[in-house]
Amino acid sequence: MKKVKVYILYTGGTIGMAPSDKNNQESPLEPKSLKDLMIYMPNLKQLPIEFGEGSFNKPLDSSDVKPQHWLQMAKMIEEVYNDYDGFVILHGTDTMAYTASGLSFIFENLSKPIIVTGSQLPINAVRTDAIMNLINSVYLAGYKAFNLPLIPEVVICFADKIIRGCRATKISSTQWAGFDSPNFPLIGRVGEHIIVNTDILNKPSEKNFIVNKELEENIISLTITPSLKAKQLEKLFEGFDGIILGTFGAGNVPNDKDFLNVIENATKDGKVILNTTQCIQGMVEMGLYVSSSNLLERNVVSGLDMTTEAAIAKLMWTLATKFEDGIITQLQINQRGEQSENLFDLKYGKIDKSTSNSIFTSSLQVDGRFNRNRLLKSIIRLSTFNVIGAKKNDIIVVNIFMNMPRVKNKTSNTENRCVHSFEFTYTGQAITLIQDITDKAKHVIGEGDIILSVVSPDDNIKFYFEELHLSLFSKV
Repeated sequence: MKKVKVYILYTGGTIGMAPSDKNNQESPLEPKSLKDLMIYMPNLKQLPIEFGEGSFNKPLDSSDVKPQHWLQMAKMIEEVYNDYDGFVILHGTDTMAYTASGLSFIFENLSKPIIVTGSQLPINAVRTDAIMNLINSVYLAGYKAFNLPLIPEVVICFADKIIRGCRATKISSTQWAGFDSPNFPLIGRVGEHIIVNTDILNKPSEKNFIVNKELEENIISLTITPSLKAKQLEKLFEGFDGIILGTFGAGNVPNDKDFLNVIENATKDGKVILNTTQCIQGMVEMGLYVSSSNLLERNVVSGLDMTTEAAIAKLMWTLATKFEDGIITQLQINQRGEQSENLFDLKYGKIDKSTSNSIFTSSLQVDGRFNRNRLLKSIIRLSTFNVIGAKKNDIIVVNIFMNMPRVKNKTSNTENRCVHSFEFTYTGQAITLIQDITDKAKHVIGEGDIILSVVSPDDNIKFYFEELHLSLFSKV
C-alpha cells in the first residue's frame, strides 16, 4: 500500500517558540526551526505518515503576516501539491483567521486538505495545546491513513473544533478554543473520535489546481461608530480602492446627509464599498431599514454574513480578478463557502419628474447562476417615490407586476402576476416603499429576463422615483 504523505509548512507563531537554550528550559523563548520543533513531537514518528517539511527562512510572529506571506505559503504548497495527500500549516493565532480566509480564495479547485493550526502556548510548555493541535491536524491532512473523510478545503483545526477557513474568527486569546464559526456550523469536532460533517463540505474539484497570485491590497476596513464624522470618514477613504464598512446591526449607518454624501461620492469615484455587520452573528440586509436603504441607493455592496476576515480576503481577490459589474456579482455570490446566501441585485433605473408617467416597465436578465428553485427571499424597493396629480391626504395605490409586460392602468391587482399592491396616504413628500414579495415571486419568477412593471391604477396620477430595485436571495 502506498504510504500517505503529509507536508508540514512552518511559518512561525507561538507554536514554534521554544527555549533559546535547549539545555535550559527557563531560557528566553525564540522562534525555532521546524527540525527543532520535532524534538517535542516524538509521537509523529509513530504515525503511518511520510512527512515532507517546508519553512519560512525567518519564522514570523503572526502579527507580521501580510498578504505577501499568504502568497508565499501558497507558492510553497503549489510547488509540492502533486506530491502530497494533504498539508498542515503551522501559524500564529493573531492573524490565523485572516490567513485561512486569504488562502481560501487564493487556492482554486482544491481537491486536498489544507489544515491551518497553531497553539495558545509554546510547544515546550508543560500544559501546551500545541502537540494535540498538530497531531489532530496531521490526522485530517493524512485522512487516508486514518479512515477519515476528505476535507477538500482550507480549514482551521484548533482545540476541539474544525472550522472552515473563510468562516473562522478569533474569539479568545486565553481559551484553548480560541476560534469559532459564528455564522456557519463547524466542519467537525475533535474528541475521542474525529467527527466530520460531510454534508456541508465543499466538493473536491476535478479541475486543475490553480493558485491565484494577484491580490489588490489597497483596501481598508473601517468600523462605524456613533462619534464618526463625515469629514473623518472622507479622510479615511482617501487613497483606497476598496473599503469594508463594519456597520450597525443589519447593515445600518447614520441617516446623516453629509455622511451619506461621502459614501455616494466614493462609489461614484469608483471605490468599492463592502458592507459587513459589526455583530458576531447575523447578516447584512440592506433595504430592510431606511438607514441601510441609503447605502443600497449609493451602490454599497452587501457582505451578507461574511466575517471581517473573509470580507477582506474576498475583496482583495475580487478587485484583482474582476471589473465593473462583475465585482458586485462576485462579491455577493458565494465562492468558497464564505457566506450562507447568494444575493442577486437588479436595478431597473429611475423616472425623472420631467418624464413622469403612470406606467413604468423594464426588464433585466439575472445572472446565470441564479436558480429560481432555490429562492429564499425577494425584496422589492421603490426609492424616493413621488406623485403628480394627487392632493394631500389622497390614498395612493401602486401595483407591482412581475413578468407581465402588457400591463395597463386598469389591470387588476388580483391578477396573479401582481406581486404587491402598495397603498399609502399622500403627504406631499416622497416616500420609499419596501416590501417582501417572496411568496408571490416564487410562483411567477421565470427563466431569463425578469420584467417588472410599476402601475398606478389611476391613469391621472403620474409618478417618478429614484430607483426600482429587486433583491433576490437564494440558497448557495
